[in-house]
Amino acid sequence: MIRYPLATLIRLREHRALKAQQVVLQHQRNVAAKRAVCVEIEHHIESLNKERAIQRRRLLDPPPAGITWPSALAQREAHIELLEQQTELAEQQLLRARQLLAEAEAELQQARDAFFRLKAREDALRKREQLWRTEQNNEELRQEELATADLLQGRTVRNAFH
Repeated sequence: MIRYPLATLIRLREHRALKAQQVVLQHQRNVAAKRAVCVEIEHHIESLNKERAIQRRRLLDPPPAGITWPSALAQREAHIELLEQQTELAEQQLLRARQLLAEAEAELQQARDAFFRLKAREDALRKREQLWRTEQNNEELRQEELATADLLQGRTVRNAFH
């Protein structure tokens, strides 16, 4: 059978599609990691908020023995303020992490688009190859039919002269 003229191009497109698929998978892992960081920061913010709420409820609890009310109250308020600052810092980290996540998702989408474009080109080339093979098979069948017709015609002519 005749070799398809664009077979090398098909192999090249297969290779490129495989590489593009690997890039997509790597971007998916990157997005998953960045999403996990966001979730971790969100959990940290929740725990800080819970701790701050607990400390606010304990604000008017009697101080331990040996500590005066004003110093215990000042210490508890300072701790609540510290927790609030840590929460604000964590929220800023969360904003940055979400920005990084959005960038990673955009890169993932670009990688997916590139992969699907490559895959569509490869599929179009494969479809063209199937059409070419069908045409080649039809041509072979026509040649065989012509050869068969020539043989039958030759046999008929020989029988007529004998």
